[in-house]
Amino acid sequence: MRRKVVRDLGTLVGVVVILAGVVLANDFMRRGSLAEQMDKIRRKAETEQKSGGTTLLPWELMRNTKGTRGSGPTFDPALLEQKESRVNLVGFMVPMYEFRNVTEFLLLPLPIECYFCQAPPMRDIVLVQMAPDSKVDIAQEPVVINGILSLNEGPGLKFFYVLKDSTRGVAQKGGKLTRKPVSQEHIQHAIGSQQVEQSQQEKLQEGKEPPKPAAP
Repeated sequence: MRRKVVRDLGTLVGVVVILAGVVLANDFMRRGSLAEQMDKIRRKAETEQKSGGTTLLPWELMRNTKGTRGSGPTFDPALLEQKESRVNLVGFMVPMYEFRNVTEFLLLPLPIECYFCQAPPMRDIVLVQMAPDSKVDIAQEPVVINGILSLNEGPGLKFFYVLKDSTRGVAQKGGKLTRKPVSQEHIQHAIGSQQVEQSQQEKLQEGKEPPKPAAP
């Protein structure tokens, strides 16, 4: 009887493991298929921009960047030539801490649901800073950003690339931009990450010597 129970439990565990593997495999394939679809959408938008006479900064050039957050980046010489120049880049908007009327956001070659959870490669992340008095909503569709390219160098960087004084346009011909829906989970992650970052930036008060006792 005891052997039968153990055997049945072993069979049940095996079935659960197989089902979990199937679910993970299906999820992986779905994500891969979605990534390919989004990549095609972005590349189509890039082709349309180029056909209209817009010169684009290619993601392939930025992906030649070597290094990590800790070591710092080593940029491709061709990318260094673009430093402090006004460039155009097509990508997907990803929110940081705010989602509506933002002045800063991230631009990636592929969309992700949550920057804080999925952690894309550093070479694929561009910090976009809008021009003064300009605010935008996070959009679902690919956008074209025009801004001044700043390349950060040295160890311990949060971002390798920054587009400053930026403007945003619709990347697809005849397309329009719609607000990207944001999950409550993403909002909570953003709030938590912002609080952690603020606490890390707070300066400790300088210590003070205690008052000396009065002479007897």
